[in-house]
Amino acid sequence: MKKVILGLFTVIFLSIPTLAQEKLMVVYLYEKGSKHYQIVNDKILKDKYLAKRINKSFNFYRIELGTEPSQRFINRYGLENTEGVFFIDPSTGKVLYKLTDFSKPCRCANLINYFSRNLHKKGIDPDRYLEMAEKLGAYQRKVEKDYLF
Repeated sequence: MKKVILGLFTVIFLSIPTLAQEKLMVVYLYEKGSKHYQIVNDKILKDKYLAKRINKSFNFYRIELGTEPSQRFINRYGLENTEGVFFIDPSTGKVLYKLTDFSKPCRCANLINYFSRNLHKKGIDPDRYLEMAEKLGAYQRKVEKDYLF
C-alpha cells in the first residue's frame, strides 16, 4: 500500500513541471551610471501594474555590463556588448526580441504587455504591435510633473 501511494506521489510530482508553462526570460543589460537605467528602473520596474506582469510572466534578470555574467550572456546568445532589454525563449535559447533603443521607453512597457499576453505565439508581429500601441498612446499618460514615458 505504501509503495502504491509513493508511486502515485512520484507520478504527480514528475508531471507537474511538464504541465507548467515555462516563463520567458527577460534580461536587462545596463551600464553603470546609465541614465537609461534610472528610466527603466523607476518607470517600468517600480510601476505596480508592469511589475506584477513581469513577476507573473517572466524570469527577469538585471545584469551590469562588463561583469562575468554579462559576458556569459553575450557569448551564449551571440549579441553585441550594448545596453538593452532582451526577451528570450528559454526552451529554444532564441532571442525573440531585443530592444536597444531607449529613446522611447514606452516601447519596453508595450513589449512587456506583448510577451506577457503570449501574442508572439499567436503570430502577431511585435513591430506591428508596437506601432499600433504607439498610435493609441499606450503608456504615455501624465504622472505628476513628468510623463511616464
